[in-house]
Amino acid sequence: MKNRIFAFNDAVSFERELAQFSNWSKENGSPTVFFQIHSEEQNPEKLKPIWNILERVFPNAPWFGGSTSGNIVDCEKASEISISAIIIERPTTKFQIYQYDFSKKSISDIAHEIAEETLRTPWVKAIEIYHCIPPFSTTLLCEGLDALAPDIQIFGGIVCSPDITSPNSCIFSSVGGYSKTGLLVVFYGGKDFHVESRKISGWKPIGRNFHVTRSQGNVLYELSGIPAYEVYNKYLNIQNDKNFIYNALEFPMLYEHNGISIVRSAGASNPDGSLTMSSDIDEGSIVRLSYGEPQLIIEKIKAESENAEHFAPEVLHIFSCAARKAFWSQHDPTFELASFKGIASNTGFFSHGEFLREKGHLNQHNITLVIASMREGPITKREHAKSEIISTKRTTRLPLAARMATFIRETSFELEQINSRLRIMNEHLQDVATTDSLTGLENRLAFDSLLSTISQENTQKNLWTMFLMDVNGLKYANDTFGHQAGDELIKAAANAIKKAYGASGNCFRIGGDEFAVITHAPLDLHFHLYSALQNNIKEYNKKALYHLSIAVGKSRLHNDSGTRKSISDWKMEADLNMYRDKVRYHKPVKNSDNQSLRDLVSCLISIVEAKDPFTADHSERVKAFSELIARSLGLSESSISLITHAAQLHDIGKMGISDYILEKPEKLTDEEFEIIKQHPVIGAKILLQSNYTQELVQIVLHHHERYDGRGYPEGLKGESIPIGARIVAIADSIDAMTSKRIYRDAMSLNYCRNEIEKNLGIMYDPAIGKVTLEHWNEIVDTLMNMRTGRPKVI
Repeated sequence: MKNRIFAFNDAVSFERELAQFSNWSKENGSPTVFFQIHSEEQNPEKLKPIWNILERVFPNAPWFGGSTSGNIVDCEKASEISISAIIIERPTTKFQIYQYDFSKKSISDIAHEIAEETLRTPWVKAIEIYHCIPPFSTTLLCEGLDALAPDIQIFGGIVCSPDITSPNSCIFSSVGGYSKTGLLVVFYGGKDFHVESRKISGWKPIGRNFHVTRSQGNVLYELSGIPAYEVYNKYLNIQNDKNFIYNALEFPMLYEHNGISIVRSAGASNPDGSLTMSSDIDEGSIVRLSYGEPQLIIEKIKAESENAEHFAPEVLHIFSCAARKAFWSQHDPTFELASFKGIASNTGFFSHGEFLREKGHLNQHNITLVIASMREGPITKREHAKSEIISTKRTTRLPLAARMATFIRETSFELEQINSRLRIMNEHLQDVATTDSLTGLENRLAFDSLLSTISQENTQKNLWTMFLMDVNGLKYANDTFGHQAGDELIKAAANAIKKAYGASGNCFRIGGDEFAVITHAPLDLHFHLYSALQNNIKEYNKKALYHLSIAVGKSRLHNDSGTRKSISDWKMEADLNMYRDKVRYHKPVKNSDNQSLRDLVSCLISIVEAKDPFTADHSERVKAFSELIARSLGLSESSISLITHAAQLHDIGKMGISDYILEKPEKLTDEEFEIIKQHPVIGAKILLQSNYTQELVQIVLHHHERYDGRGYPEGLKGESIPIGARIVAIADSIDAMTSKRIYRDAMSLNYCRNEIEKNLGIMYDPAIGKVTLEHWNEIVDTLMNMRTGRPKVI
């Protein structure tokens, strides 16, 4: 692929040069040629001679082009009309030109036709766009071409005129003629054709983020609630006059879209304070003003030129926004392109806007440099002139400095206003920060603050007393009836506590279901305060849907001998007394109704195991193993009784699981396993209705938790799992592994022992597991005794 450049000065000389090129072409085997025309001239009468000469000398060669704000040849400013002959050297390389008219078809239809054409043209690898300045947003075109295959590259520019504020522009081609309302696309491809496109911006954000609070299509109405134009006027002192576009170009907006940072400039400032942009800006998005950093731009261009050089292009097509000429006003308009000079023959033009496809999305940019590198065949090393080193010395112009000063001043003033509002808000927050929003009591912050004050008192005569309180069964009320029920209990507890203790001390909510009272009340008043609390609870429960019970623990700061406790010991003593009271609450009520319920539960267990012969007597064996392990750990008789009872009930929740799932011989699906994982929760809910202690219910609920926190239903970890549940988990695993199941045979005792040892600290509590392994022979004997008549499997 090669370029041959012609500058059109007059028809005679141009035709003579073109004829010489035609002779060269014939001597070199008549390679495929097409012509690209960049023109600052838009008058079709002045352009016709060029088209006529091209068709006379090269009658079969296609040509296309558009109007520009300046032309580029070999990285330098070129003549007003520049013609490039693109020479295709390989027979497999293909190209095709299409032209569309906005006045005859909608832009959505045009985008759809282009997408359809690519499906009929499987060889296409790249699409080059020449787009007239539209009276509408380019967003519909960009979104319409997103449907193209992801590996098709798209690049190009919006054609314009030397006056970048003018709406006039044109395109022209051998396939569609001259148009002021059109779109040209060129398809490139073939197996030997290679293309790589890139963009360079260099603009850096300044100041605050602005939220797009009102926009419609490409009309931007409001930024952070103020007219969009006012942002330029307030922060940069840019007036809404004929120079607005030129001045605003120095401070374009950075806009994040499709995961790409896009530079957007205002095409017009409207009387209502809105700005007309070249493409849509979505409401809710964030934009920031930006400015050009010369050093950053040059560094980016240098890096991209090195990347382009590795690609070894034969031809470069350059689309540089006309606004960049204004940025480098103290240099030649092609100043920044010096790094690309000599890499490959190149042509291009200064555009009104630029197109580039990235991450599968076509975006339209402003004030951006887009460069497409093309070649035929594999990478070959070629000697070329060394690219120039760009000097970035640039004297800052006074208007820029003045506007930056305005920006900084206005931003500083806004920050002062924000700080003032923050001070007011902080004063308000100090009032509410120590109040619990659900109950209206003081919160943990206020509690800790009072303790800090008390800790600094030196007097030995104070009568400080602390009451720590806990709502009994809140977690299970949440699990059974939902968190709304739990919130109602918390509010009821707060009201009861405040009515009883509020006049005599400070009342706090210090945790989810934890309350505290700190009072100076005399000792002889404490009984009356506690009695008042119990009466308040009793009155509430007469009409309540959810039963309220509160455990209370008391501690005096000074003991009977007058010795002052530390704050931590004071809290600890109250906490221990509260838990003693909670144990009293957990004791089940003995009556005939409760016993009947428990008999029913035992019957349900028998029904569960009767449905599956493979799990017969499973609960009894888990109970026996749990008792053996609990005794080996040296637990008290009451604890052993609690754990063995829970072990017998651990699978009661399977009553709520479908027989189809319980008896399924194949591997369970993920959905079916999720259902199985609900049986501990179902079991806990059943037992709650039978007045079993909370400790027992917790063991049933958590017997499938794992020591590493990866169990269910709550993912408890380590010692946060009740000790009874940790014991039952091992006992349950032993019987499960050594029992025959519908989907597998029984595993050997040696295999079972190895699995437990391997999973210490993972599935099982390592301390409990170690004790279990130390008493393994007793486990084996227990198992054999319960399976009388079955052969011993070692």
